[in-house]
Amino acid sequence: MLVTSHMEQQYAINKSEVQDSSIVALLRPYKKGVDTQMDVVLGHTDIPLTKAQPESTLGNFLADATLRAGQNVDPKVEAAVGNYGGIRIPYIAPGAITRGKIYELMPFDNMLTIIEISGSDLLKFCDHMAAYRGWPVSGLRFIIKDKKADSVLIGGVPVNTARYYKIAVNDYIANGGDNCDVLKQQKKRNTTIFIRDALIQYLSSMEREGKALHPVLDQRIRYAD
Repeated sequence: MLVTSHMEQQYAINKSEVQDSSIVALLRPYKKGVDTQMDVVLGHTDIPLTKAQPESTLGNFLADATLRAGQNVDPKVEAAVGNYGGIRIPYIAPGAITRGKIYELMPFDNMLTIIEISGSDLLKFCDHMAAYRGWPVSGLRFIIKDKKADSVLIGGVPVNTARYYKIAVNDYIANGGDNCDVLKQQKKRNTTIFIRDALIQYLSSMEREGKALHPVLDQRIRYAD
């Protein structure tokens, strides 16, 4: 059959809707299995984790986990960046963090990508983040001034436009998503590591060490005074 047209329509579902008992019964054994996995506690946070710009505790958690995963792949990775829109929940309360909560935070199957980028293009990328009011970063610092990135540091040192840097990002922005055109033509090393799994591994490793998650707001990105 050849489809010549289609019509889209959204259907809102709320608690007032009557459940279809046959569908509920069909899904029950699968839901039980999923819930068993999603309810597993991976770690704990001793502070509220919130999403905000230009910097946030949720953003720093994301970026720090991405940086560690990137350095596990290539020790020469110096920084990590995540797009602000990729953080899909605004808040995680202090206490236990389950696998399900990490899936809510990062539901997409975005993969870790290592990019080799020139210093001049890295500055352009930072300008892009500044224009978007700041994204999660680790290993990078800059000041937003007139919607541009000023005083950009990587590893605590001013960016050298004459050299190349390796940074860890997700494949979505690596391929130009969120208008990251400057990243599209860069040399890339694709991995099979989900960003979500990087978060899980980071949180689980802290739990094994008996540590609670405690991202610090350390002015990685800030507005000019």
